[in-house]
Amino acid sequence: MKERTEEDKIAQAGLQVILGGRAFEVRPLVIRDSREWRKKAIALVAPLPGYTNITTDDMESFEAALTALLVTMPDQCIDLFFEYAKDLDPKEVEGIATDAEMAEAFEQVLEIAFPLAQSAPEMLKRLRAEPEEVKKPRKTTRSP
Repeated sequence: MKERTEEDKIAQAGLQVILGGRAFEVRPLVIRDSREWRKKAIALVAPLPGYTNITTDDMESFEAALTALLVTMPDQCIDLFFEYAKDLDPKEVEGIATDAEMAEAFEQVLEIAFPLAQSAPEMLKRLRAEPEEVKKPRKTTRSP
């Protein structure tokens, strides 16, 4: 997987994903479409913490959780990938790609769909490196 450069990001260059051993280009969505896509992505992963408390004591709940994690969620991720990669033909790609390739392609799409998630750690690191005076809230003076 080729790392996207700052120039790629600024120029809104597409990313290259490998599916079925072939390279495909996925273009970034515009803000309006990306916003809606991100909401769907969050709705998909939001239930994940609920699965951590499932035990084998309740076999019905355990089976439902396994089905959700191992069958339903991967299929939903694939559907969500194609909602982002609008120019790709799902029938063609699903006929040649592996699940592992799709997982990597989906990760790449997440990186461009959530750019602030990547920049937030860097911003926090910069804030920690700044002198303490800069971090303190500024005192405001009021006019009489």
